[in-house]
Amino acid sequence: MYLQISSDGGVRGSLVKTPYSVLQLKSVKPGHVVIKGRSSSLFLCINDGGHLRGQGVYEESDCSFRELLLADGYTRFLSSHHGIPVSLTSRNSPDRHSVPFTRFLPLRNTLTVDSVSDQPPHSERQFDVDSHDLFGMGLNHMGSPHSLIDK
Repeated sequence: MYLQISSDGGVRGSLVKTPYSVLQLKSVKPGHVVIKGRSSSLFLCINDGGHLRGQGVYEESDCSFRELLLADGYTRFLSSHHGIPVSLTSRNSPDRHSVPFTRFLPLRNTLTVDSVSDQPPHSERQFDVDSHDLFGMGLNHMGSPHSLIDK
């Protein structure tokens, strides 16, 4: 499944790649990232109940995640503030035996440039999403090894 943040703020999984599943990850401090939808210009955020939402205004407590790189190449994201994992399965799901989708594999975007919006974010706080230092913290940018492959 592909995690996507739609323009209405909905966060869900999709079986196919869509412009809403193109996400940017930027470091906010060592080991912690912010995740932003390229087409929706919304930040991935989570509340204390584990409900995911897309939001136009960055709030550190709800919109920053600890990035855990797993030995198998997958990544797990935990809310920096709430300690809750990002999951594409509802916590209140009637199917208690369903496996939560909590491991993610960052992939290189293969969608055409025309299908992914470069609209400025609709938020009070402006970020240069193309900057290697999204929050002006002066940290070195580290990308996924997969993103280093020649196009």
